[in-house]
Amino acid sequence: MRVKWVIGAFILVVMVGGAASGQDEVGKLVFAIRKPLENRNGFRAATRTLEKGRGTTKWWEFYQYNVCTMNPDGTDFRQLTDDGLSRRPRWSPDRRKIAYISGVDGAESLYMMQGDGTENELFVKKQHRIHDFWWSPLSHAVLVVVEIDRAKDRLENWVVKIDGKSTKRWRTRRWAEGWLHWNAKGDQVKEPKNRLIEALPEGIRWPEWAPDRKWIAFKTDGFLALAEPDVVGMTGSWFLQHDEPPCQKIEEWSPDGKQILFYASGEICVAAVEKGRFKSYLNLSLYKGRDATWCPDGSQVAFIGRDPGGRRTSEIFTLDVETGKMRQITSTSYDYFDLHWR
Repeated sequence: MRVKWVIGAFILVVMVGGAASGQDEVGKLVFAIRKPLENRNGFRAATRTLEKGRGTTKWWEFYQYNVCTMNPDGTDFRQLTDDGLSRRPRWSPDRRKIAYISGVDGAESLYMMQGDGTENELFVKKQHRIHDFWWSPLSHAVLVVVEIDRAKDRLENWVVKIDGKSTKRWRTRRWAEGWLHWNAKGDQVKEPKNRLIEALPEGIRWPEWAPDRKWIAFKTDGFLALAEPDVVGMTGSWFLQHDEPPCQKIEEWSPDGKQILFYASGEICVAAVEKGRFKSYLNLSLYKGRDATWCPDGSQVAFIGRDPGGRRTSEIFTLDVETGKMRQITSTSYDYFDLHWR
């Protein structure tokens, strides 16, 4: 019945009107918009007439990216940056600040600003690449994965405090790809035990840590899998449960740590987790999407998908997890990326 209902309700509604009441409770969306540059190359990008083999890596010759915010009902759209090079924004857990990456390939920097775009400050200056970053649960610092342009041991983890007083660095590649993590309290960064990686299948990278840090989700052999790091790190033993769902990519845990957003066949799915086992699975969207993100209370998901009207631009949608009701909240002439809801 659920699947039939969702298909029947696939009439997308563009939201209009005033801001929703209780905005603090429903949070706010942050994302990057992409527009073609206002020059000949930008015109080529807009009309998809790029010469074969030209401009496939130097995106800044054709497009500009800027960070924006918006209410989850589609109101109060605000562009916060104007450098044309800003992407991958994320709210701090207290929803006061936004951290984001700015720069071209080979020269990326980390900035932080207030949620309204003011007090924009540079915190990590022009590194070869910034692979990822995670806010502390206390919102006082960011754990950053930085790639240094050197012959070996290129990846480092840095903790950058927002007061600018100190930066701590780890140069251990073994833990650089998402294994170092904030503890649940958010006052320190923890290193897993060496036996954790040794026990898990070879090649596991960028695990997604649950909010309580007791579990990790990761992809292995095309499946979504779970592990309890402290236990596996002590015993050196891990095995599949054989109830894992197929998975292309993991997105994020729900705020309460009871569900995981992931993709199967490009569609947005959710797995319910209880005591380290998968309790149920659900295809939320029946629709291809990307950059899916939970709302603060876990009742809705926002994601980026193609406009069903046949236009080539991407748009932002919200989806009620309980009812399956989906709404299109944007209708524009540019593309959206890097959606985050807090």
